[in-house]
Amino acid sequence: MYQPLNRDAELGSYGWQYLFQQVADTDIEFGVVQWVQYGESDFSTPAPWLLDAVTAWQRHMPLWLGMHSEPDYFTEMAKGTAAQAQFFARYLRRMNGPVARWQGWIAQHRAQFLGWYLPLELSDAYFSEPEQRKQLHEFLRKVRRSMGDAPLAISLFMSAQMSPRSFADWVEQLQALDYQVWLQDGAGTQALSASERRAYFDRINCKISFINEAFVQTSTEPFKARAATPEELAATMAQQQPCHQRILFSLRYLPQTAGLLYLTDVTQPAAP
Repeated sequence: MYQPLNRDAELGSYGWQYLFQQVADTDIEFGVVQWVQYGESDFSTPAPWLLDAVTAWQRHMPLWLGMHSEPDYFTEMAKGTAAQAQFFARYLRRMNGPVARWQGWIAQHRAQFLGWYLPLELSDAYFSEPEQRKQLHEFLRKVRRSMGDAPLAISLFMSAQMSPRSFADWVEQLQALDYQVWLQDGAGTQALSASERRAYFDRINCKISFINEAFVQTSTEPFKARAATPEELAATMAQQQPCHQRILFSLRYLPQTAGLLYLTDVTQPAAP
């Protein structure tokens, strides 16, 4: 999974071609663009660099495209049911513009387009109550209807606000809404212990894809992380049944992109 950031515009066309050639030489079979717009930024200035980057990437593997994301998503979800309803209504009003801007690209690269990823990270931290889940599911149905027959995917992370059994049941409810469900494994953030995560992993069905966090968080405020070592990543995957499809988060932490996609904004002075 690639998370577009404005600073990546500096890479240039040759840089993207080289980067994705390196990625293609691994065993990665498909890619995910986390979002095509973040807030007001659609990654088109000073030139449509994200469009160019994604075009270079699709030459090597098929891709999921992420719909737009809102910077206040996590803040609004944490406020509770009423704020969640307002956020969902606003999202539905805004979602069609970014999707429409990519329809021409999709038409040109239909064979390499896997579907749309809805980059709103669900969690039992926000939807632990039945009324909250009911409201969320209605929102997801509206998104599903709006997107026609395009494949859709959604992701979520575990916060231990629901039991492993209840969480697994919820995941199946999301699948029943005609979404592929991707589960963040939590190994990078380490908000839950390895044994706690394993209890959830053991309950979920094999149709769930894992988002394997290829980083280790070193600071919360501000967020900082380092790349996970191959040994750390292998140890995490060993906790999970081999039947699951895997998505690495993110390209920025892979050794193949070192020196190309930076973990920090190198144009800004370091903190004292």
